[in-house]
Amino acid sequence: MTSTGTDQVPKAPGVGDILSDIQAEISTLIKGEVELAKKELVPSARNGGIGAGLFSGALYFVLNALILLFIAGSLAIWKWLNLPIALGFVIMAGVLIVVAAIFGLIGLVLVKRVKGPEQAIAQGQRTADSVKAAIARGNAAATATKIEGTVETRQLPGSPARS
Repeated sequence: MTSTGTDQVPKAPGVGDILSDIQAEISTLIKGEVELAKKELVPSARNGGIGAGLFSGALYFVLNALILLFIAGSLAIWKWLNLPIALGFVIMAGVLIVVAAIFGLIGLVLVKRVKGPEQAIAQGQRTADSVKAAIARGNAAATATKIEGTVETRQLPGSPARS
């Protein structure tokens, strides 16, 4: 078979084309990772939602039981101390208010100790800055009129020696 002279050597992709391809591949990779995360998290989220609903139902019944216990305690105070019934309920309410105040103060102290993930935020910012700088260097190299530097060749382990 003879060549007609119309055969052309395919053009090698430029640096800009390679960077565009890399960007598209990274985008595809990230989308795939997000889809994988969704597939993994949907069943867990469903189970978590059902579990939260069941915990809410249990909490409702526990609160009703506590109300009955508080009423029983108020009636016990009335009966054992021979006080008017209203005073038994007032004493029980006072005890509950003191317990609530203690829990509230402990909770306030613990909430004030909460800090944001400062190191993680700083590391994320450094990573984002590094990526932006690398992209800027890549764009500058892609649009440069002259490529500077030297080409280094490395011999891979197990490959024949070059002369």
